[in-house]
Amino acid sequence: MRSDRIGWAVNAPWQALSNVWNRMIASDPGLLRLFMAFRGTLSVFVMTVVALLLGHLLDAAPVEFASGITFSLMLPFLAREPTRRERQRTMVMLALPAAGAAIVTTVMHGRGVLGDSFFLVLVFLCFLLQARSPQGIALGLVAVVISYVGLYLELPVSTLPIQMLSVLVAIPVVWFIGIVALPLRPARTLRRTVQAVQGRAAMVLRDAGGLAAGQPATVQRLRRSLAQLNEAALAADDQMALLDPVGSAPLRLHLMDLELAAARLANAPLDVVAGQNSRRQAARIRAHERRLRRGRWSRHHLRGPNTNSPQTTVAAALADLMRAASALGLCPVAPTIAQPPAPVVRPAPGPLAWRIALRVTLASAMAMAGGMALSPQRWFWAVVTVYVVFLNARSRGDTIYKGAQRLSGTLLGLVCGLLLATLLAGDVVVQCAALLAAIFGMYYFIMISYTIGIFCVTMLLGLLYSLLGASLEPLLVLRLEETAIGAVSAILVAAYVLPVRTRDQVKTSGAAVLRALSLAVATCRDALAGKPGANPVAAMRAVDRQVADLRLALLPLRAGRFLMRRTELERPVPALLDCVHWLRVLAVSATAADPDAVAQADAIERRLAALAAGERPIPSAPVPAIPPAFAPARDALNRLEHATADLTERLAIGALQGFQLER
Repeated sequence: MRSDRIGWAVNAPWQALSNVWNRMIASDPGLLRLFMAFRGTLSVFVMTVVALLLGHLLDAAPVEFASGITFSLMLPFLAREPTRRERQRTMVMLALPAAGAAIVTTVMHGRGVLGDSFFLVLVFLCFLLQARSPQGIALGLVAVVISYVGLYLELPVSTLPIQMLSVLVAIPVVWFIGIVALPLRPARTLRRTVQAVQGRAAMVLRDAGGLAAGQPATVQRLRRSLAQLNEAALAADDQMALLDPVGSAPLRLHLMDLELAAARLANAPLDVVAGQNSRRQAARIRAHERRLRRGRWSRHHLRGPNTNSPQTTVAAALADLMRAASALGLCPVAPTIAQPPAPVVRPAPGPLAWRIALRVTLASAMAMAGGMALSPQRWFWAVVTVYVVFLNARSRGDTIYKGAQRLSGTLLGLVCGLLLATLLAGDVVVQCAALLAAIFGMYYFIMISYTIGIFCVTMLLGLLYSLLGASLEPLLVLRLEETAIGAVSAILVAAYVLPVRTRDQVKTSGAAVLRALSLAVATCRDALAGKPGANPVAAMRAVDRQVADLRLALLPLRAGRFLMRRTELERPVPALLDCVHWLRVLAVSATAADPDAVAQADAIERRLAALAAGERPIPSAPVPAIPPAFAPARDALNRLEHATADLTERLAIGALQGFQLER
């Protein structure tokens, strides 16, 4: 017993690190986000060094370069277009609101109510215009953050030339780091992405081998590995579209094929656990796992299965998986990112977002009043909290959830920031290193965990205050209080002023999934009919993204229920995901014309379109049994028809009323 406890104590840290690494690889298979975080951190470091040198030459205080340093912090995060020319254009475009915000804030910060009202007007305009173009959110974010820095520092008008110089210098510094010092190499990143997804598939093989050997403890691990493979495949698809939007189509097709083959294999061992050949099957699976993990395959794996000799379920699934892995691994990676991009049709400008702009402005006014009552000099912390909490929040539940995340991240960052600043007091070099680590954490985590991202931001501010010699504890406590005022103001307005219910957003997202399913089935029907130009894989990825949007809409409900039972909004989701799975199989299988399957695909497409339109589901006729020797496309169509019938039945009982809003 004692030796077991010692072994657990020794292995627990390594297991925890392994879980963290696996989670990181699943969400960032090409380590692109890690690379971008390192690039952004280096950009801030170099910009700070340049600012110190310029300050020494021009006899200017380092604080006068704060706008430029902040701008260099934001540029790598916002300028992420696939081509160099587009990134340069974005950098120049973002410099305009940065310079304008610095000028207006410097001129108006000491003018009492008029100067304070400028921040409210800025927040109103940012939300009003954010839907006009895809760059609207980035422009507004730069203007708000630079204004925040100006309000905090309260620099005199005489410093404006240095502030403008710092903003202009930030552009070549970030360009040099991104283009010369740390250029993005698409071919290497794509290759690393492929290897990471194959590693996820190898983990599925590992857990499937344990299940085939009769180890019931691996069931949950197998399901977790499948979920991580799906997450990694979707993230890899996004990275491939960003790095090589033209030449990555074959890679993305093989990627989906590998994901489906792994899912088929994961179900195969369940049939042979109690069989006499379970050990042999487990050994075979583990041998293939080692081969897949080491990348040992050859072109003979690309050949189809031998139809002359019978194959077990596991053997057939293994053959499919190794064939998909070989096709993915042997597919040439030759990115076309350096070629001139095809002309892009710009979407028409969106409408002015009056509703959200009025709500955010009202919440900001409430936060400003509460923040001024607490601190006339630091009220803008509360207003910035309102701005960030409402940003990309689509419903009342989203706002409450983001407000709670910001509060928890600020509280944790306050405690750790005080502790770290106390421990590192007097050691400037170590404090600067910790400051860069906080910047790196902010870059890496802000998009995947808002709580951890805000934790890093609060740590960053605490270390910065400590370096500037400010009294740390009162400032961080004041920041927590102002953050609480802003979060409460945002939640109150989101709940009672023109609210968007979480249920309504879930139903809207569910209807969008059904429409995407209908369009994807229609695309598969066109491919089965032999029409040129049909791309089922692209349509399937659009469905995956709509499913991710539905899960995001359900997140506030799942975060709030804890031990409560599943809500009625979540009950049709398993049937919906079953439809998505069999549509994915159909999208990969619909590679050859099959006129006999067109009518069945058309019937499924019409039923899904009716469900998406909110029509009352009509019980369908019994679906015939699936013949055992169907072609893959027909087999997928039959199973998709069964899954659609199940979804229709669940929606018919009124659980979500067809994912539609009440009328």
